[in-house]
Amino acid sequence: MTKVFVIDPGHGGQDPGAVGNGIKEKDLTLKIAKLIKQYLDSHYIGHKTVLTRDKDVTMSLVQRTTKANN
Repeated sequence: MTKVFVIDPGHGGQDPGAVGNGIKEKDLTLKIAKLIKQYLDSHYIGHKTVLTRDKDVTMSLVQRTTKANN
């Protein structure tokens, strides 16, 4: 059985999360999530890494948890 890692950057689209010093949480969390996915995929085999969102889109908590559970 393949292990699946689901990374949820949260926020996105119209929900910027925390904002300060010209930085939006939604942008920072997406960038970090993509780096984590890249690291896992390049250093390990036999798994699947899924991001609940891979671009700046609005997703509800229900949409994100549904994607993770699928």
